[in-house]
Amino acid sequence: MKDKRKKNRFNVINLSKFRIKRKLFAFFLVLFILVFVYAKFVATPVVLSNTRAQISSFATKSINTAVADVMKQNINYADIVSVEKDENNNVTLIEANSIKINSLSRVINSEVLNKFLLLASEPLKIPLGTFSGIPILSGTGPEIAYKVKPYGEVFCNFLSSFESAGINQTYHKIFMVVSIKINIIMPFNKIETISSSNILLCESLIVGKIPDVYLNSNALTKLLNLVPETFSSWQN
Repeated sequence: MKDKRKKNRFNVINLSKFRIKRKLFAFFLVLFILVFVYAKFVATPVVLSNTRAQISSFATKSINTAVADVMKQNINYADIVSVEKDENNNVTLIEANSIKINSLSRVINSEVLNKFLLLASEPLKIPLGTFSGIPILSGTGPEIAYKVKPYGEVFCNFLSSFESAGINQTYHKIFMVVSIKINIIMPFNKIETISSSNILLCESLIVGKIPDVYLNSNALTKLLNLVPETFSSWQN
């Protein structure tokens, strides 16, 4: 009789432990699902949006500061383009200095890349309140720091533009387009962004009739971009 009671007692205890374990398992399973859903649909979009905004800001700042530093060299129109005229002062040839353009492109590329990687090496920060998903709490609370490893490419292109300034007078402008294509692998997603800046490199007033081959086509732009379009790729 006593053995039977002991056996029943053990059965009750084992059943009770099983129920507790089952409840704990269910609790942690629900908790895991809630954390997963929160991370995927609330936290991750916040991190992605913040990362994209800060990295784009770094890229734009890198381009602007790098170009500003290079432009301190006082680049002249004659350094980039040479213009030949006939005895009637009409333009017969507009030629791009490919050696100078190539050198300039590489210098700007190197400066942009160095400045971007320096900025991107610093941890990004998000205020804790932003993770709540509540607009009124966005930007509040202590900041959470995290690091990313961007990889991508730097591009440098040139554009030629002619604008009439009167009879047989034309403004010729050379623009430089610097772009950074950035990719970042994040949990649940991948960030891809391109930041570009269009900078006036130099300009000159050309007196004399310019052939239509330059005015009405992108022939000179093609000459300016004979050098490779992509000068650098990196993986941080």
